[in-house]
Amino acid sequence: MSFVRSPRSISPYCSPLPSLCLALAVSLTLAGCGDDSIGSATDTEGSSSTTGDSSGGESESAAATDTDTDTDTDTDTDTDTGPLNSFPVGGCGLPEYPLIDVAQMGEIVDWALDLEFSASDIDGLLALNGFEALAPVASGARLYRIRYITQDRGEKIEATGYLATPTDLDGPIPAGVWLHGTTGFTDICGPTADPQGGFVPLLMAALGYVTVAPDYIGLNGWGEPAGQLHPYVIGEPTAFASLDSIRALRRFISDEGDPDAGVELSAQTVLWGASEGGFAALWSDRYAPHYAPELTITAVVASVPPTDALALTQYATASLNPATGALAAALVANHDWYRSDALLSEVLSAPLDVDLPAAMATTCNPDFAGITEVSQVYTPAMIQDLADADLEALGVWGCMLQRASLAEAAIELKSTTPILFTMGELDDLVYTPTIRASIPALCDQGYTIEMIECAGAGHSAGAIEALPFARDWLAARLQGQALSEPCVLKAPVDCTKLP
Repeated sequence: MSFVRSPRSISPYCSPLPSLCLALAVSLTLAGCGDDSIGSATDTEGSSSTTGDSSGGESESAAATDTDTDTDTDTDTDTDTGPLNSFPVGGCGLPEYPLIDVAQMGEIVDWALDLEFSASDIDGLLALNGFEALAPVASGARLYRIRYITQDRGEKIEATGYLATPTDLDGPIPAGVWLHGTTGFTDICGPTADPQGGFVPLLMAALGYVTVAPDYIGLNGWGEPAGQLHPYVIGEPTAFASLDSIRALRRFISDEGDPDAGVELSAQTVLWGASEGGFAALWSDRYAPHYAPELTITAVVASVPPTDALALTQYATASLNPATGALAAALVANHDWYRSDALLSEVLSAPLDVDLPAAMATTCNPDFAGITEVSQVYTPAMIQDLADADLEALGVWGCMLQRASLAEAAIELKSTTPILFTMGELDDLVYTPTIRASIPALCDQGYTIEMIECAGAGHSAGAIEALPFARDWLAARLQGQALSEPCVLKAPVDCTKLP
């Protein structure tokens, strides 16, 4: 069960981790999500087998009667919702399954204390990396790794993540969830596999949050392997693992973690994610009233988030661009998670239909060298069907892409959480016009969204340049301040000069 391993020895700043001074910059540039090449847009790997204990029973959020009344627009929707749960699960040919009792979720399986920095150490790291605007921080911070219980497709599984606590703050402290960008699709790519992967949750703790940072399913960075592919750009498993990490955080602080953590949690929780993490933040907020109604999500920051997987895949197949490879990897992951009988050769060109899944199983950065045409990645039929927006012709693939598009979500919107989008004007990975176009539709459905678009910024800069603004925006939401301009599409601004 829970025990303390010896903390990793560390002196101030970079020793014995010589690259730690670069950790903030590396983490906040969203790891492998580059702006300039098809290869850098697809940090991926994994395997397709599934492990986990069998279902332990129905969840208290999965009542015997289905009460979701939304109209489901999927092309294959007769298997996602029925008498087993109170909201849709599965779908796109994956039959419904009974969810496990949420009382088991978030249980701490193991934990380890990694390191501790003083507030002055963290301020020094920020200064060394050009992030003086985030200093001075409110507290020193302590960093742990955790293993916790979550569930996937009706099976109990273990997942990993970082957890960080402030060391100098008293009184109830809000929970913060850091949701990372794409790092890969298999265990060696999980943030907790990298000694430098914990700097952002450490920083969040120093800013005043008791923080958890899930690796996501399929990215077990330490301990027993996950034994499955990371379900990339899929709302349900991403949200479940993220929400269960909050339950794990609360269990850790309560009585299942370090008795010397010395912090008290308030009821408030904020979600903060970038790129794939922005996707995770939005879908966690969407699922929370259904899957984790005991949690109070106070605010969400979604930086450069893929809000519309269908539109983004249309962009990815229209010309060769950084999204071309990323969305191909997403199709592989969706095919695996939905346990689809369809053939990858229907959508991915040979030999990529075989080579890409193999590369995703062996490296965090599949080599796309030599790819010069979209037709080398996607089949002519896939390219044409997406250009025509022909969902019937796309079949199960269209269903998967719709299920990953927030405005087309099968699960009812019950959240009224205020949300901040930050974007980069020149983002050609999570193509900014697809995010902008989604905002009116989301607001029409009931979302409350404020947006900032950073002039001249690409994918990474669209998150980084808005960091001080996002920090202050979250603080205002925690204080109960209303949004000043919700659901207004604003012109790009210089985010380095935001108040």
